Amino acid sequence: LANDPSSLKLGAPPSHSGLGGARGRGPIFGPACSPALHRQANMASTRFPDRPRAAAARSMLRCTQGLLLALLLAQTQPAAGSVNIDGGRSQLPGMKQDMFDRAQREKGKPGARMGKGPPDCPKSDKMSPFFGLAFVGKEMFIKMNSTDEQCTRLLTIGGANYTVLANASRTCGPAGEWKKRIAEELSAVFFQAGLDWVKNENDTIEIVTEDGTFEIPVDEARYAGMSACWAKGCDCEQAQNPTGKAILLTFLAIAVGGLFFDSLKMTWKKFKGEKPPRHVQCKKAHRLEEVKLAARHLCDVCGKSGTCYACTSGCPYDMCKVCYKEAKKKLKTELQEWYEKHPEDKAKDEEKKKEKKKKGEKDGSDDDADTKESKADSEAESTSKAESESGKAESGKEEAESGKEAESKEEEDEEDGAKES
Repeated sequence: LANDPSSLKLGAPPSHSGLGGARGRGPIFGPACSPALHRQANMASTRFPDRPRAAAARSMLRCTQGLLLALLLAQTQPAAGSVNIDGGRSQLPGMKQDMFDRAQREKGKPGARMGKGPPDCPKSDKMSPFFGLAFVGKEMFIKMNSTDEQCTRLLTIGGANYTVLANASRTCGPAGEWKKRIAEELSAVFFQAGLDWVKNENDTIEIVTEDGTFEIPVDEARYAGMSACWAKGCDCEQAQNPTGKAILLTFLAIAVGGLFFDSLKMTWKKFKGEKPPRHVQCKKAHRLEEVKLAARHLCDVCGKSGTCYACTSGCPYDMCKVCYKEAKKKLKTELQEWYEKHPEDKAKDEEKKKEKKKKGEKDGSDDDADTKESKADSEAESTSKAESESGKAESGKEEAESGKEAESKEEEDEEDGAKES
């Protein structure tokens, strides 16, 4: 503008140099450079033609101030998630603030407690009147002196019983650590309950137990001894549970014994080997039996549809006839190899078979079915052989008869020729 004063005339288009805007868009001074400023600049140039540069400088100064103010407001404006619903009037000096304003102010501060849980507990003075403490059910057992061998049941301390202490401990801090607060932060629990706590170390507090009422000093030495053992019961007889300990030890012995047995069994199988089963089994070592053809079932070995064998125990395991025969054949070879290495097992199995036959019981094996199938196959083969042999004999007879007929025809032809001659 200073280089081109003619652009300040009324109706003159803005210059493209200096602080001017893009083509056809006017100056880019922002909201502070309103058309009123342009009109003032033009009027100044007409009234005081000898001072156009001063008017232009003043307008530039005003525009610059407007831009700086807009940037300052943009930086100081709060985020969209924490915008004040009253436009910031509650933050002005002398304005009263309610609980919602305080909550809104504390929301953005680092370290602010989030959620709906109880507030943090006040700091403890790390002092206690107990040398030992144990929680048993809804009761507390304490040791008031280091020389005490047995724990006594606590009735009240400072006028508060177990229920008052438990309820006050649950009003602050994490919900699952209320017993820890009673043991290690007793001063904070008293503060939460609105009770009077000692003001100085070695001040006494009234404790009522089953044995009577006592005035016990509160100090840090007792706190140190109690905080180290309260989680384990501080050797109180009431906290010890011999029945539960015996049950846990029994379970531990059973678990160790089972682990030892399984490891010994696996080691024995690895060195000696395992006898192969006599029947085709599923993956859970259940026997397979022949069932009706299930056209929609898939074989678990080859994946083809149409199975004839299923698990006897109801497992979802099926096999087709082809896969079953292959598995049975493989088992037979493995069992035969086992019998060769262990003939005593073969003798035992044969004796069992004989005993079952004497009793009239079924062996329960697939050998009978296999023998029946083999017999049927052998009979079919024998009949086919007999038929082939009979066919061959008949064909031989027919050839012999045809040969005889040919010889007789030749003889007749020779006799006819002799007669003609």
